Amino acid sequence: MKRHTLKRMLGLLLLLALLAGCGGEAPTAIVVVDTPVPPPAEITVVVTPPPPEATPTTEPGPPTAGIEILEATFAHGLGDSMEPVNPGADFARDETVYLSLKIKGRPKEGTVLARFYFRDTFIAEANVDLADANSGLIFSIGEDTFAGYTLTHDDPFPVSDQYRAEVFYNDQPLGTYAFRVVPPPEAIPSQVKEVTLARGADDNYNPVDPTTTFAVDEEVYAVGRGDLGLDTWIQADWYVSGQLDEAGTRSITLEQNAPDVGFSFSFLPEGGWPAGEHWVILTMNDQEVGRYSFTVTP
Repeated sequence: MKRHTLKRMLGLLLLLALLAGCGGEAPTAIVVVDTPVPPPAEITVVVTPPPPEATPTTEPGPPTAGIEILEATFAHGLGDSMEPVNPGADFARDETVYLSLKIKGRPKEGTVLARFYFRDTFIAEANVDLADANSGLIFSIGEDTFAGYTLTHDDPFPVSDQYRAEVFYNDQPLGTYAFRVVPPPEAIPSQVKEVTLARGADDNYNPVDPTTTFAVDEEVYAVGRGDLGLDTWIQADWYVSGQLDEAGTRSITLEQNAPDVGFSFSFLPEGGWPAGEHWVILTMNDQEVGRYSFTVTP
């Protein structure tokens, strides 16, 4: 059985995710982890004279007062002149993220800020002072400036397509550029085949006493099965009377390929369920799998 942890931004510590499987037995998953979020990151930045042409992977931002982004290119490396090397906006969980900005001409003043996010969670930012970066350079039409941003992180990012960089010039928005964190090539395709609400789950992760009606003091189980690839994560969010109860949020992250694996999430709010309708939402790699409603009777 292997363990790993993810660190929450601002130093909040997550619990542990565990996955077990051996021989010909069906793998099992133990759900004990909060929402996965990226760890703190560092950004280094350099602005240099123009390199040879490079193909952008994102659309350039609109012109804004005094500056224009011609190309914003995510890449798997940067050259000596901050040109993108091996352009592409898909990254492995432990891979460094590079962003190259091609700025029209040789602006000699102002600052260019790149701010990185996962969903709405701020990761890191870096600011380029063009006055310092272009000191001694002569402005010439047809010659442009490149700014390179390097986003490093100590712990792997969760798989998701909800990453972005927002770029500003003197606090004015220039554009938003998306990138993704994807499973490794050896990961099998992930799919959830079935989910059943029940009063429990057996050792093989089969639902025990399936139902959609529960008593106020009963723990509700969401029992599922599917093919889960390496680095895939699944999260359960429980909504009590339409409101998210963060105390129930749990996730699992796969540390190996797991075909036909069983899993379960369960929750009983502190003080019990209020009478009425509630639901649990399952999300896989930041994509909603399904919403499963149930009723609690007095």
